Amino acid sequence: MQILCDSSSIQKALDTQAELTRLITGYVERLSDDEGCELGQLVQFIVMASGDTVIELEAALGFSVRTNRFSGCRYGDADFLPSWEVIEAHPFWYEIVYVLGDDGFGIVIFVSKDADTELIEMLQQYALQ
Repeated sequence: MQILCDSSSIQKALDTQAELTRLITGYVERLSDDEGCELGQLVQFIVMASGDTVIELEAALGFSVRTNRFSGCRYGDADFLPSWEVIEAHPFWYEIVYVLGDDGFGIVIFVSKDADTELIEMLQQYALQ
């Protein structure tokens, strides 16, 4: 798992996979308009590789993606709704966006489609195709 929290680490990650490069570059271009801010003050990217688990992701985030952060309902409960802002499916990746601060700070998670089976099943259910 890669945690990209500044311009330098983001730049290093851009050489990994063409689709991932396109997705991250889109964020960098949109957020670069906010002059005077280091990219890491606006967004943090987490890139999950195929061997990474949902437990490792949740440890990195400090909260569970399988539990709604506001209601406490867990994935599998009848009333569960995810607490992310957006999830999109791409050919090789899922893209999950959480906005965590009133200032707009967010975390964007890219999950390889061959990552943790439990996580992928949940993402398939909720992803925008």
